[in-house]
Amino acid sequence: MKKNYTKIILDLMMAITFVLLMNPRVLNGLPFHEIAGLVIGVAILAHIGLNFCWVINTTKKIFDPNLPKKTFFSYLLNILLLISMATVIVTGILISRVVLPSLAIQGGHSIRGIHSFSADATLALVGLHIGVHWQWILSICKKAFKSKEGKFKKGVIASVVLSLAILAGGIQWFASAASPSKGYFNPIEMQQSSGAPSVNKGNSTNTFQGPPNKDFREGKFHGKDGHGGSSNPFLVVLNYFAIWTAIIIPTYYLDKRKRRNKRKSSELQPKVSS
Repeated sequence: MKKNYTKIILDLMMAITFVLLMNPRVLNGLPFHEIAGLVIGVAILAHIGLNFCWVINTTKKIFDPNLPKKTFFSYLLNILLLISMATVIVTGILISRVVLPSLAIQGGHSIRGIHSFSADATLALVGLHIGVHWQWILSICKKAFKSKEGKFKKGVIASVVLSLAILAGGIQWFASAASPSKGYFNPIEMQQSSGAPSVNKGNSTNTFQGPPNKDFREGKFHGKDGHGGSSNPFLVVLNYFAIWTAIIIPTYYLDKRKRRNKRKSSELQPKVSS
């Protein structure tokens, strides 16, 4: 049971971090975006490690006709999710400007497009992944917050609320204390990196020329380098969690309907007399 709680906490932290990564202007901009992107890569390995037994056992039975369809679908979904996340991380390294600039490809305009597309695909796949496992999540939360007698565990609830409050406070402090790295989103620099002619060819050392315009400061840029919208971390989390909700709810109820129909069909089957 403790292992399941570890999974829930790890997955929640990964979910919050991932949606914050969907907007590269959140917190202090690219430094957070790239560092957190590498951290979430490590977290994915930890997630796979916690589910290693399921992965091995399911892989051995993947061609077994008796394997439940939901398990088969979940396995394929995890494969697609792993591929999309790996694509996000690899392309992120190839366009890195802060953490691993030596590995970055100059003028990687198409790579930015792949990076953005794979991030959107990952967002949708994560929503499906959560929806498929929502029944399991509900059962774990029920055991965590309720006793066998059906009473709420006030101590556990208070601990969770306090932890979330500390996390929110930490995000707010970091957002207000960190100075955004606006220079990395300078339109002139982006034009130069994509192969556009330089405004000042005589000065090759002046990479970031002029202050970013108003739309860049407010995070309204729409393009291959990320999504537009507010750079407020709480609004970003609410926005993408709402998108996940729109995916999770129909996925959960479709799965619930299939389980109900399967249970009814098994009840209607005539019992074989001994």
